[in-house]
Amino acid sequence: MKRIILYTGKGGVGKTTAAAATALQSAKRGHKTLVISTDPAHSLRDSFDIEIGPEPKKIMKNLYAQEIDVFYSVDKYWGKLTGYIQSLFNWMKVDDVLAEEFSIFPGMEEVSCFLWVYSHFREGDYDVIIVDSAPTGETLRLLSLPDVARWWIVKVFPIERKLLKVVRPAVKVVSDMPLPEEETYSAIEDLFEKLNSIHKTFSNPEITSIRLVLNLEKMVIKETQRAYTYLNLYGYNVDTVIVNRAMPKEIDHPYFKEWKEFQKSYREHVGELFSAIPIHEAPLFSKEVLGIDALLEFGDTLFPKKDPSEILHKEKPYEVVKENGAYNLLLKLPFVSKEEVKLHQVGEELTIQIENQRRNIFLPSFLARLNVEKANLEGGVLKISFEKARASKK
Repeated sequence: MKRIILYTGKGGVGKTTAAAATALQSAKRGHKTLVISTDPAHSLRDSFDIEIGPEPKKIMKNLYAQEIDVFYSVDKYWGKLTGYIQSLFNWMKVDDVLAEEFSIFPGMEEVSCFLWVYSHFREGDYDVIIVDSAPTGETLRLLSLPDVARWWIVKVFPIERKLLKVVRPAVKVVSDMPLPEEETYSAIEDLFEKLNSIHKTFSNPEITSIRLVLNLEKMVIKETQRAYTYLNLYGYNVDTVIVNRAMPKEIDHPYFKEWKEFQKSYREHVGELFSAIPIHEAPLFSKEVLGIDALLEFGDTLFPKKDPSEILHKEKPYEVVKENGAYNLLLKLPFVSKEEVKLHQVGEELTIQIENQRRNIFLPSFLARLNVEKANLEGGVLKISFEKARASKK
């Protein structure tokens, strides 16, 4: 089966190095591999020490690399929408340059990058796609967008589209303001359907794995915990945590004594926090990890005698079980307290919120007609119990 492996982590932890090294190991094992950077601040070319462009470039046998050109990608995937918005600003006498800038909404650039990944996966030209993504916060926002898009296309889009058909004749009588044509709505619908497909692909643990890269520092570990929680909330499978730049045992200079003690304590802490999933470790190298030879050495250390393109850990993000005639939805949510979790149900839609992260789950039909009876959080698992179905009257 084709694979997608996405690397993320706090800025500066070495996720690009880990992604590039994984891609090399994958290619070395005979898998046709593409490593693609969706981070606006590209550093993949620096890691390989090779120029990389906006289209896949062959690096070596079985290995290709690509750094996304944001402006080209926005035009490719959002052209119909941005074209209409520009025409609207031009009608308002806004300067052409400003109109072009204003027509690009927040999130368009990031989504365009994921559309590239999905396009490569759907075309099937590569066995393995390695994604060097943006730092954790931006990646979480990006991974939540398909979920938001699915809500919009189910709840808002049909109403807005029908309403425009009604008001269009009246608007044309009183104003020459440009209104979106049917082809614009068709393009938007197609785009959001693709985002829905992205969510299905990225949340399928048989296809996609998320890998979190961290350093043995308190702030980094805290952010990794939050990322792990939110990724579980959105239904994405994290198959390993990578500890990078661990202090080697052979370093015994007094200057590093406290660093080694801190790292020893944090290593044990990380082992306890993420005991449910595999942990891989790479040491602090004596030189910069730049260029193919250094990346191969890094990959050999990180994944000794193991194919890194394999699924290293797999579990269901959530499941529905039936107990004593009642249905329970079980969702893994580690590192949060019950006070931090907010639930809200409206018909078939169940909203779960943790701090500033929120997921809308469209319940299957057999649950949509039932109300949430109670919810509790125990052992890092949120258990949402639905009332028992009422027996139908004869």
